[in-house]
Formats: sequence, structure tokens, C-alpha cells
Amino acid sequence: MYRDGWLFLFLCRGNGIMRAIGIDPGLAMTGFGVVETLPRGGKACEWGAIRTEAGHPVPTRLKTIYDELGVLLLKWQPDLLVIEDVFVLKQFPKAAIQLGEVRGVIYLSAQERKIPVLEVKPTEVKSALTGSGRADKEQMKKMIRQILGIEDPLSSSHAGDALALALTGLSRSGSLRW
Repeated sequence: MYRDGWLFLFLCRGNGIMRAIGIDPGLAMTGFGVVETLPRGGKACEWGAIRTEAGHPVPTRLKTIYDELGVLLLKWQPDLLVIEDVFVLKQFPKAAIQLGEVRGVIYLSAQERKIPVLEVKPTEVKSALTGSGRADKEQMKKMIRQILGIEDPLSSSHAGDALALALTGLSRSGSLRW
């Protein structure tokens, strides 16, 4: 795991291409977005959400997230996993615990595959993409679509957040500029 002041050496694919997966963690819905660098700019490879059933026990839901994320990591073999450094309100302690459990499953999946993990604050993502740490969801979606050349609307805000995380991670590593 890398935090502020991190030093990163990437072993890019032989052609200098780097791939990142952004993860927007949640028990009901975990957003993901895979972004790959190109000689000029970047491309969104896949995005969506891992959904779990509300009526199922938490361990079953965590296993679903773990299993589906494992399939994505195997398929895309990212060089970097970027996860949102979340904040939780004190009045919702159960949500904080569940979010911690989801994040633990994500970290475990990345560690098993030796994928470096970068935590990014939501305000940093907003600032990196729009120039303002207070950008709203619509501004973010517009910038994500513009940077990645996505024509269709983003179906899920969780997937959009995950793409934004991947973009920010690639930018922070110096692999992608827009």
C-alpha cells in the first residue's frame, strides 16, 4: 500500500503501456474501472459494478466481491489498483465496519496477485480531473467521458468513480496526462 510520499517503480508492459483498475468500494455495489495508457492518452477497457444481494449474509457478499474482483484482476492484470480513501460519518458505525470489511477483501485480492495499491482521497480525484476538489457528479462524469473518449453515458456512478480513480492513479504515477 502506498500513501503520501510514495515512491513507485512500475514494470510496464514491454511497450510502455500501463494498466490501472480503480475500485469504488461498497458492500451493495463495488464499482470498478480499468484504464490503459496509450501512446497518446488513455482508454477505458472495462467498467461496471460488482453487486451483492442485500438479503444474503455479509460473509457471502464479501466472497462475491472477492471472487468477482479476482476474475477482473486475472483478466486485466493491472499494474496498479487504485482505491478510494473513504471517510465515514460517526453516526453510522455499522457502515464503517462493513466498508472496512470490503476494503480488506480488496486489499487481500491485490496482495495475492502482488498488485500495488494506491489510496486516493475523493477530493484529490475531483481536483485531478476538474481542477476543483468540490466538483459535482455531473462535472466528474463529463470529464471522465471527455478524457477517455466514452460516447455513451456512464451507467453507474460507482463505475464512473472507479474510472476516475484509475485515471488519477495513472496520472499520479506519471503514466498519463490529459
